[in-house]
Amino acid sequence: MLAGALAVAVALGLGLGLAHAADQRLDLADDALESAAALLAASQAGPVSDKTQKEFDKAVSRAIADIEEARAGIVKAQDAVDNP
Repeated sequence: MLAGALAVAVALGLGLGLAHAADQRLDLADDALESAAALLAASQAGPVSDKTQKEFDKAVSRAIADIEEARAGIVKAQDAVDNP
């Protein structure tokens, strides 16, 4: 009985180890996207016309929104791993 319980514990531990490896990469991807969003938010167009500034701001806003969408996808992937 004890040997069976030990075997189950080891099997679960190995399974959790594999899930943790996937989570670690997802966390790294999320961190990279968070950094990218911060860099975009801090970016500047420089001395440009009002029209160019508006185009720049719009493009940066879209890029940040795309990053937030990607981060939401990472959360879903993490949830799929954590709650199979």
